[in-house]
Amino acid sequence: MFKLLSTYIPTPLEDAVVQFYRRHLIKSPQDIDLEMFAYEASIWVHYVPHPSNNFHFRDSIYTIAVDNRIPWEQQRVGLAHELGHVLLHSGSQEFMNDDFRALQEFQADRFAMFALAPTFMLANYITQASSRQQLVSQLAYSFDVPEIFMDARIDLLEQRLKDIAMQRQMEEVVKEQAASYDYSYRHPLNDKIEYLVRDGAIVGRRRRAGY
Repeated sequence: MFKLLSTYIPTPLEDAVVQFYRRHLIKSPQDIDLEMFAYEASIWVHYVPHPSNNFHFRDSIYTIAVDNRIPWEQQRVGLAHELGHVLLHSGSQEFMNDDFRALQEFQADRFAMFALAPTFMLANYITQASSRQQLVSQLAYSFDVPEIFMDARIDLLEQRLKDIAMQRQMEEVVKEQAASYDYSYRHPLNDKIEYLVRDGAIVGRRRRAGY
């Protein structure tokens, strides 16, 4: 699956992180400095003996509190997660429902993964390991994150590569179909379906793009 890394296309969220890193010449895991990331966004970071969280004081002043009682690798994940909340979800969230909160947690987790282990760096560190566990351990050490975090990050990368491979297959199918018909038109009773026509005759039908 990792052979497909050369075709990788970052998501918009990951691309935003990558562009920030490129502007600041961040090229390796050792260059990743989340406190600098926060500083650039005018966010104060404090290490305190209570659960990690973020706070909005006034105007555009935010602070992130990182739990200093947990291992350093987990502190980095906590900082990245809270940084994601501030950058992506600033503003009052008092009246959010549970589903919306779950979505924001999901997005903050994704931000943390892209910030701490962007794909363009992973591609330089993925090696032929004897097992998945060995690969996870090697990458977790290289990127200074917990192994459970890196295991989830590899899962996310593999799923993204599968999605890209599927998208390319679909593009090839559409290209082949396009060569076999003159035009298409929507099914009169079903917006999700369209007919393919060649030389005035229907030669097939398919699901419309976007459905």
